[in-house]
Amino acid sequence: MIAFSCLSPAYRWLIALMLSVVLIQPATSEPATQDADPAENPEEAENSEEDENSAEDESPQPSFDGDEAKQQFEKGLKLFEERQWRDASRSFGLARKGTADKDSRSMVSSWEKACKGGKALDRAVEDLARKKYRKAWIAALALHGKYGATPLVSPIEQLKEEVYPQLFLDLACFEAEPVEVEAAARKALPADRSRLTKDPDRITEGKGALEWRSGGGQGFAGLSFGRLPLASIGELVMDDYRWIRFSIFNEDDNFGKFTLFFGKDEIGPNRAWAGAGGIAGLLRRDCYYHHFTLKKPGWNHFRIDLTRELSMNASVAWSDLLSLYLMTVPPSHPKKITIDAVKLERP
Repeated sequence: MIAFSCLSPAYRWLIALMLSVVLIQPATSEPATQDADPAENPEEAENSEEDENSAEDESPQPSFDGDEAKQQFEKGLKLFEERQWRDASRSFGLARKGTADKDSRSMVSSWEKACKGGKALDRAVEDLARKKYRKAWIAALALHGKYGATPLVSPIEQLKEEVYPQLFLDLACFEAEPVEVEAAARKALPADRSRLTKDPDRITEGKGALEWRSGGGQGFAGLSFGRLPLASIGELVMDDYRWIRFSIFNEDDNFGKFTLFFGKDEIGPNRAWAGAGGIAGLLRRDCYYHHFTLKKPGWNHFRIDLTRELSMNASVAWSDLLSLYLMTVPPSHPKKITIDAVKLERP
């Protein structure tokens, strides 16, 4: 191979020119528009996103043999929106007779069935307006059970959303973002013994629940205890509520003894049982509490009467209590449980 330095100046210049031409060629023959920044053309990016969203939002529509049946279906939709249930049902019935296939007939039948729950829905809405919240809530649950798979589910869910805050106050939901009274407890959860779960089989409400491996907690008088912080109640007017509700999923059939504990200590890390709260407070009965036992596997749903079922110290008032915990009480088998939907209920 001839050394580059041995070449004449003309040859060296020619080779350098050829190399420069090669080096400035694009690395790929693909059009530059494929790598264009969406920010340079925001309208195109926005339209593309809208098209994708509209495609996702589109749901299957029924097919009809003729225009008359289609018109009856569209008329039924309008009447349904206006909550004219009887007339809507009649229009859907006529439309169903003109459907083109089995799937279309099933879709129209679902609208027709939804109309049958309309009057009951209207009565529940009237109960809400009259502040008969419990009656409205019970009706909404019944409607959801019967018509939850029909288009009536949307107004049913709307009714539930309106009734819920009138009847319940969430203490711990275990969602990604905790409710206000749950915030301190979320920070104090024992990291080595608890975790949030999104397993639908372990959730009764919402999108999250809390797994806890009970037992193996702090020692006291030679016994093993454990406590799970749930909510801060110091700012709540507890006299406004009659019941506390919660659900626990039990993984096995070994019994587990637990205590729902309202204490004087503020929510803090799951550390030693010191001060007025914790086990010392429980043994002195310087608190409100309720013992219960998990016996069966699967979901166990609790509704505890705060005026009749709690053990109360006469010298302690609700205004003295700051925290809510779930505690394990010996003798109890170490267990993995899932707790969800801790809430207060008004009378």
